[in-house]
Amino acid sequence: TRSEDPLAQPVVTILLDTGLRVSELCGLDIDDVDTEDMSALVIAGKGDKDRTVLFTQATVNAIESWTPIRNSRVEMCDREDEVRSLLLSSRGRRMNPRSVQKLMDRLADAAEIPRSRLSPHTLRHTFATGLLERGADLVTIQRLLGHASIATTRVYLEIGDQTLREIYHRAQRELPSSGANETEVID
Repeated sequence: TRSEDPLAQPVVTILLDTGLRVSELCGLDIDDVDTEDMSALVIAGKGDKDRTVLFTQATVNAIESWTPIRNSRVEMCDREDEVRSLLLSSRGRRMNPRSVQKLMDRLADAAEIPRSRLSPHTLRHTFATGLLERGADLVTIQRLLGHASIATTRVYLEIGDQTLREIYHRAQRELPSSGANETEVID
């Protein structure tokens, strides 16, 4: 079922496609997003660090569909900070983490799933888990999530020893033959 809230599509798509923290999503300005390069600059994310996040055509489409609605809401903005915001409420205010969570709650209710199963954080987990399942390495996932420590990424993904072993063995099978086991006899 499609939500009547025009923010639902861009919010859910961007969160699932980028792994952004909800505070980072709310802090995105229109100028931080480069739809041609399919990337966005996160300014002063957690730990006050800047990073680049990547996205797919799905996010480009969601942003392009959202832009006319956003532009109509810009006229209601009171502050310069709000005029630059990618995501604006129906009153022309920058979205905040609480309003994003309320949006998620409405989506969960409409889909008849527990609210605890749909949050910005569960979408971030889904993003990270999907990358892992499709073969991305932990360092890449760490960088995409903006984690300072690989240990955080491992805990975040709830990677147990068995999963680590599976990733290791899969990676070892994929190593190209280096010829190290072949011996050449020189006369």
